[in-house]
Amino acid sequence: MKYSLTALAFTVMAFSSLESIAQVKGHNTVLQKILDKACTKKNNTVVGISLSVKSPELGMDFKGSCGYDGIHKTTPVHVEQPFRIASLTKVFVASAILRLHEQQLISIEDPITKYVSDAHIKLLRDGGYVPEDITVRHCLNHTSGLYDYALGGEEYIAEAKKDEKKRWTRTEQIKFAMDNGKPHAPPGQEEHYSDTGYILLGEILERQTHSGLAESLRTLLKFDALGMSSTYLESLEARPEGLLPNVKRYMGELDASNWDNSVDLYGGGGLVSTSEDLTLFLQALFNGKIFEKDDTLDIMLLKKDYSPEGDVLPNQRLGFTSIIGEKTGLTVYLHTGFWGTVFIHLPKYNCSLAMNYTYDGDSEALQQTIDYVLEQGKKEMGK
Repeated sequence: MKYSLTALAFTVMAFSSLESIAQVKGHNTVLQKILDKACTKKNNTVVGISLSVKSPELGMDFKGSCGYDGIHKTTPVHVEQPFRIASLTKVFVASAILRLHEQQLISIEDPITKYVSDAHIKLLRDGGYVPEDITVRHCLNHTSGLYDYALGGEEYIAEAKKDEKKRWTRTEQIKFAMDNGKPHAPPGQEEHYSDTGYILLGEILERQTHSGLAESLRTLLKFDALGMSSTYLESLEARPEGLLPNVKRYMGELDASNWDNSVDLYGGGGLVSTSEDLTLFLQALFNGKIFEKDDTLDIMLLKKDYSPEGDVLPNQRLGFTSIIGEKTGLTVYLHTGFWGTVFIHLPKYNCSLAMNYTYDGDSEALQQTIDYVLEQGKKEMGK
């Protein structure tokens, strides 16, 4: 799925309670119409969508859905249905790593050899890497040079299709990367997206917290305190009681909903969530409710302790991708997932949105949602 994104400006306004209620209802009506139009227009590929938009400054607190939770269109999708979020998990992993960094339990400038197992260090070395030269930061911003076991080529998906019930291990996935690809470049020189780097970060979380990956994410990122009651690391912790069935997941026409989730579990993916929980997380992250130190978010977004050549920061931050609006020059932070999920934070309006497609689809509904936020931002808060 391709996304065309813009950005916006920010000024705080105050609203009375009655004005706020009326405003929220108005926003909700418009945003639901955007979804309904996407699901009913002729010749579309959209099967179903769920959307959450939160911006206290703009008086937005929306969650809604349209369409169906599977391609056979037998069950309408419900906004509270959870779904596998795939690579959006990387933002959670990066945030948890930075929690360890601010607690001085690790340093992101240290080589990964200080924190990962000897067995995995040996695998990397046998694969042609110099693991002592790869830092935690390199894994966070995809400059490790590590071949991506998952999407570096077609080999992994082809292998996974042979046995959808196979229970993969992290070690097998690292070895798969070593056997099927070569180093892209020395660490720090080039950006190459790598799930391999993120499953190593998942290992660091486990080893440094002396707990499982699920517990480390839940504890470090305060899922329970934030009210993220529908978010969990599938198969590594119990599914919360009372959740609706998951939205279906597809690979082309192939229903991959029941594939063993270890195919994408140990740090590069693995979380199940809802559109609303995803916006709860973004709101917490960007409003001082996750990190304990004021400057940790600046480190994540490369606003502190980072000196690029020239004045332009790279698009890839620590966990997030950033996009600068062509017309506004303002920055947004986002990540997309393999199955058709995207979440975005627009700092200037303190606006978080998360959209999930049942079966991929065009980005028109997403763009219309962003355009509406832009319009309301200009109207309510000024340029």
